[in-house]
Amino acid sequence: MISGKTLRLGRILDPSKNRAVIIALDHEGYAGPMPGLIDPLKVLEVAVKGGADAVIVTPGTLSKGCKIIAGKLGVVLRIDGGQTSLHPNPAPRSVLTYTVNGAIRLGADAVIMMAYIGTKYETESLKALGYVASECEECGMPLIAETFPTGEFCGKERLAEFVKLSARVGSAMGADTIKTFYTGSVESFKEVVSGCLTPVVVAGGPRMKTEKDALEVARDAVEAGANGVAFGRNVWQSRNPLGMVKALVEIVHKDKAVNTALAHIKS
Repeated sequence: MISGKTLRLGRILDPSKNRAVIIALDHEGYAGPMPGLIDPLKVLEVAVKGGADAVIVTPGTLSKGCKIIAGKLGVVLRIDGGQTSLHPNPAPRSVLTYTVNGAIRLGADAVIMMAYIGTKYETESLKALGYVASECEECGMPLIAETFPTGEFCGKERLAEFVKLSARVGSAMGADTIKTFYTGSVESFKEVVSGCLTPVVVAGGPRMKTEKDALEVARDAVEAGANGVAFGRNVWQSRNPLGMVKALVEIVHKDKAVNTALAHIKS
């Protein structure tokens, strides 16, 4: 029997290759109307037109943009937050702000939450992850855990080691997919993928210097065995967001070279 989780995940990860191009729009819950994300509905339209597989959205944007993406994109709903860029505490912290049942009522195909590794809030973060994983199992809802090291553990010298730990912990806690940092090399990221119990997608992070830099990260991550990317700022802050989505689709789903995919951005 095919479970509800399998059906929902199939709307995010293309079943033919188990890969996905996911466009993240959930930054608004932390930073408000960022450049490129002033109108999230326009970004949803770009994701659809560009051929993305899914989007990561907040409840408010999903409610307002459901007609744009209905039947066209998989929906990953952000269910945690509780801290903005104005918060005086520099240590990243996240609390549950929405429920799994609420996500189901909104029509989401998966939920996503943070799991901050290496901060003073690590214990409560992992406790929340375990609670949501249990709730998702009962409801047949896939859970994507955004797990990565923070603070001093982000240093380049041992980044791969800590990313590998974070990804494995997230999958061990019951997440169905892990979103995490790229470690800088194909060889080191292969260790992250092989050490994880679930599919892994790579976060784009802050906008990179050029679109080519972002596409090279996507290409190398897929070569290392990643199941795709979840890019936000590197898409909607690009000089050509639509071209960027199309380029990512070329790389993730068609295994095209970076220079070939760049043609979509230059056109």
